[in-house]
Amino acid sequence: MDILQGIKVVDVTAWAFVPSAGGVMAHWGADVIKVESPTAPDPMRTLGGSLEPGLSSPTFRHYSRGKRSIAIDLSRPEGQGLLYKLVKEADVFLTSYLGPTRRKLKIDVDDIRAVNPDIIYARGSGHGPKGPDCDRPGYDALSWWYRGGLGQSAMDLIGETWPPTMIGHGDGMSGMAFAGGICAALLHRARTGEAKVVDASLLGTAVWFNGLAVLQAQRNPVQRSHPKAERKLPPGAPPGMITATRSIYQTQDGRFLNLLFLGDDDRDFVDLAQRIGRPELAADERFAGGAARNRNSAALLEILEEVFASRPLAHWREVLATARGAWAPVQTPEELIADPQTAANGFLGEVAYPDGPLKVPAPPILFDEDAGEAPRAPDFAEHTDAILSELGCTEAQVAEYRQAGVVA
Repeated sequence: MDILQGIKVVDVTAWAFVPSAGGVMAHWGADVIKVESPTAPDPMRTLGGSLEPGLSSPTFRHYSRGKRSIAIDLSRPEGQGLLYKLVKEADVFLTSYLGPTRRKLKIDVDDIRAVNPDIIYARGSGHGPKGPDCDRPGYDALSWWYRGGLGQSAMDLIGETWPPTMIGHGDGMSGMAFAGGICAALLHRARTGEAKVVDASLLGTAVWFNGLAVLQAQRNPVQRSHPKAERKLPPGAPPGMITATRSIYQTQDGRFLNLLFLGDDDRDFVDLAQRIGRPELAADERFAGGAARNRNSAALLEILEEVFASRPLAHWREVLATARGAWAPVQTPEELIADPQTAANGFLGEVAYPDGPLKVPAPPILFDEDAGEAPRAPDFAEHTDAILSELGCTEAQVAEYRQAGVVA
């Protein structure tokens, strides 16, 4: 397909959400050059696959289709120099790296724009470019499904008492929206010469995809009970899919939170153990190191179940607010509306309606960190006269059409 033929994208991404945007653009004909580290390839390659030629994971094959691959060490000045040569001739710089890493590797907006002022700088994140959690790690199960209220909406729909596993793949849905936003920025640049910074986030797409529940929550909020529930595993879950550090936990008040520590970074677990008041867990030989934690996951799961069940969700929100590891509360649509990240990034905009103001979801793309003002939906045939006038119709002709029932 050659829809985007001639467009060059430098893709410095990992995992699935942001890489999927590059995969869509490659499928549409763009030359997408995927840059990985020589010593730390995209983890999605080997999550169910390997580095052997042709044997990458199914997810990697799906979302990195059509790209060209190069390995460059961006932590070294020579590697950064090579990247800048690629950037100089590119139309889009696409990255999933969060602010601290972008600044460390010298690939932040100012670094890239210094090399190519006309490039579209596109960055994807879990929670948006602004707000207290802008640099927190995020994954689709966390930021899109659970924090984004979709998990709770699914519970409401099917009458379940335990949060269901993510239905679909939020990374791919969010990446498709992101690709569309990048293409809109390319069109804008072609028309005006202005290059935009484009932001997309998993939480932003959740607000959009869960929009009907968000609107309903403002007019008819749901009163939920939170009974003690039995842990449930997804049907056919493969061994190792659910471990103690990748699991749902119920809190004292019957609410839920999700830990999703992908990888085996001991620092995440040490930090967690200290925050929950059980620092001895980090020194326990059963849980020292990722391999040991996986082997003894059942024992650790039982301990963490008891810990999280001892305090309400509000307590854990505060305790884990700045934790190293990835986690999220299982939020309701009502809570999503009040989420600080939703407000900070403009994921909802207030619109005046006769029956009262309504916060409506914005499309999940920010241009220069702006989601735009939310417009209202039109009243029936509200603009008939104006549109017909634009077509050259006189007032008399419009009246004649209306009299004959051609228009309303």
